[in-house]
Amino acid sequence: MRQNVGLAVPLAALVLLTACGRSAGGTHPCTLMDAPAGIQVEVDPELANRTDEATLPACWDGTCRKRTLQLRETWSEEPATPGNPVMTTESVTATESPAASTPQTPEPFAWPGFAVVRDLPKRPIHITLVFKNQRGVTVLDRQISITPQPTYPNGRNCSPGGHQAHLTVTGEGSLIPR
Repeated sequence: MRQNVGLAVPLAALVLLTACGRSAGGTHPCTLMDAPAGIQVEVDPELANRTDEATLPACWDGTCRKRTLQLRETWSEEPATPGNPVMTTESVTATESPAASTPQTPEPFAWPGFAVVRDLPKRPIHITLVFKNQRGVTVLDRQISITPQPTYPNGRNCSPGGHQAHLTVTGEGSLIPR
């Protein structure tokens, strides 16, 4: 009797997942794939190369969510090993001893040009882009209103993923909604 129960649970789970993975019409499989909510920013390569720090506050309903925006891939020739700053965010300042330093939580993976904003609505939001160079001088400070749209990573016959907004920043600093 116990063996039958042991097989029934995984079999029931498989049937449930198969049923959940189908759309109402049953012709198009809907997977559990999701798309993150956020703002995609494509920046002219020359402007991106002049930028050391990019921030993106997104505001709606009287609240702003400020995100850091990575504009380009960061590659290192050094191997990623424990203790190597390429892999961790641990650092020791001149006034600290290694024993006194506390390890920091590493930043989550960030796609170049994409700011994750989990609760984006499907209504107009106000975005400000601020880019600064290595000396801290502002090279871009622009604002735009844009309406995020739902994404459909499994096709329009399936449930939508996160809402996303897309912007292009030209070399002259103009913001173009996509």
